[in-house]
Amino acid sequence: MTKAAYLKVYSPETAGSRDPVPGFVRSYGMLSEAEGDDHWTVEWEGQRLVCPRNLRLRVLESTVAFASAFRGLGVGLIPEDAARAADRELRVYHTENPSHRSHVLTSPWHVPVRWFTAFDPSEKLLYEVPEGPRLRYRTSIDDARRRVARAYGVLEKIGVFRGPAEELGQLVGWLEPFPEGSMVELDYADVSDLFDPQELVFDESCELIQESIEALDAGDMLRAGENYGKVVTRWAPAFSVTFSN
Repeated sequence: MTKAAYLKVYSPETAGSRDPVPGFVRSYGMLSEAEGDDHWTVEWEGQRLVCPRNLRLRVLESTVAFASAFRGLGVGLIPEDAARAADRELRVYHTENPSHRSHVLTSPWHVPVRWFTAFDPSEKLLYEVPEGPRLRYRTSIDDARRRVARAYGVLEKIGVFRGPAEELGQLVGWLEPFPEGSMVELDYADVSDLFDPQELVFDESCELIQESIEALDAGDMLRAGENYGKVVTRWAPAFSVTFSN
């Protein structure tokens, strides 16, 4: 099973479903979690919050996006018939379930750099599972929106990092509709296994990305590049696994 990291939003009020993943997608998609699992729940700041898995919706969305991305590169990793079927089913799903939306972003084998912009380094938490230590960050939806929007504004102001700016803009849009009182979590999950436990304890990816944004805002391109380079170097082995798969 693919190792994956997750960006999740837990909310006090949610709409979700446990619809199964369609068979034609299962053959081509990269499922990183078992079907049939319950929704995720947490106690946070005195509230019980829920993150609906909506696995069918997420797999359909990722299949359509994956097929579109590689079609633009002239690569057909997902058969055209499967891509068209996923697109049809996704349209039907949205029509039948207009209140449902993805509460989870999944990234195989690595944590996307843009996710770190939503968090402060002080929000890092280590936790244990039978397989070993794991790392995650948690923050309020208001703080996450503010931080990501600021990072997006900095890149937009500079005007030379169009790809990263566009990705941050998409993250701003994804966070916007969630209700007040929600909590945002970046969970390294199984991707933690790619690092030694001591490396997780001393992980500075979030701090370095926040410092890089601060440097960009101050016009210090050299310091911004140095900090960003340290993060890329740290994650290079994980990126290599991503692209080899």
